[in-house]
Amino acid sequence: MTRPLEVGVVGCGVAGQALSVLLAEAGHRVTLFERFAEPRPVGAGLLLQPTGLAVLEALGLGAEARARGARVVGLEARTSGGRRVLDLRYADLHPEAFGLGLRRTDLFDLLFARLRRSRAQVITGREMAGVERMQLVEPDGKRHGPFELIVAADGTNSVLRGALMPSLKIPLYRWGCLWATVPDPEGLGASGLLQQRVRGTTHMLGLLPVAPDRLTLFWSLPVQALARERAIDLASFRREATALWPQAAPAIERATQSELARATYRHVSLPRWNAGPVIFLGDAAHGTSPQLGQGANLALMDAWALARSIEESGNLLTALIAYERRRASTIRYYQRVSHLLTPFFQSRKAPLGWLRDAFLGAAHEVPGVRGLMTSTLAGTRRGWFASVPLDAAGRYPLS
Repeated sequence: MTRPLEVGVVGCGVAGQALSVLLAEAGHRVTLFERFAEPRPVGAGLLLQPTGLAVLEALGLGAEARARGARVVGLEARTSGGRRVLDLRYADLHPEAFGLGLRRTDLFDLLFARLRRSRAQVITGREMAGVERMQLVEPDGKRHGPFELIVAADGTNSVLRGALMPSLKIPLYRWGCLWATVPDPEGLGASGLLQQRVRGTTHMLGLLPVAPDRLTLFWSLPVQALARERAIDLASFRREATALWPQAAPAIERATQSELARATYRHVSLPRWNAGPVIFLGDAAHGTSPQLGQGANLALMDAWALARSIEESGNLLTALIAYERRRASTIRYYQRVSHLLTPFFQSRKAPLGWLRDAFLGAAHEVPGVRGLMTSTLAGTRRGWFASVPLDAAGRYPLS
């Protein structure tokens, strides 16, 4: 872009913070609005893939993220009886490739400190209810702007999306999770694997290393059991989770004694990602179930792709078209695969569990299928028939 843009960003999550830094440091005048007086992360832990890690490196945060997090070498899912369901290793893509388990608080702290060092203006305690004439409007009618570009990065339950696309249906997945990050003195995460245990489609327990001495535990539950007005049945959780995975009993016991976070998810699929010069980013544009663990990675890549498209384009319209071309095939692929896989792990459809257990493990041995699975995990797919190869150092090449 040949001149600075006036940009309003709504939402201080992963996408909003990363984009604000990238645009502000490219010389654009960026104002980020956050509805909380003190911005804070939601959730317990996440898995950064080579894609997300590449963006953190570009932001100058890679080394600190690696110091805080835990190196993850792959994903292993087994039934309660020990039968292999998934066994994927980043080394199949490149010997130096890895994921990074990280607490959401750590990722937020890194991005927020980076945001504070940039030239972006951050205004907290302001909820935006709509857009009129390229001004952001609060519920009481107070206006901000006008802006040349407005970015709605206000999450899965985006208020701006609801205001601009009121007829759009954003269904809630019928299953969610309990999350907790706990100490790991027994070294359950020492293998460097994201480990899961499943029984049918109704029971799933996962352990993700997120720091040298910490694990994030997640336990699958129907959304009815996660309602805010309902108390969590800790005795049932402890009993059922321990029966599913006895070796994880210490982590389960610590989770029942900590503050458990409840998480539900929506399937967000927009007919378009922009309403004129208002563009949706991250979960506001393409929220999915966490089955593939791609949320933060897609958000970081969205921010990078939009900033790069603006930098390379002569005007805003061209930039938005270029952004869609950059992201469309990847987003479409991950939305479809996540939506397809979810019922095989979280549903009341028992036959899907039988099919998963019978065929998914064997599918690893089919030529080409293992590579497809591993590159899907790593976030490098651009569709069913295309993937971006890692570079000579095992890193994702940003473009």
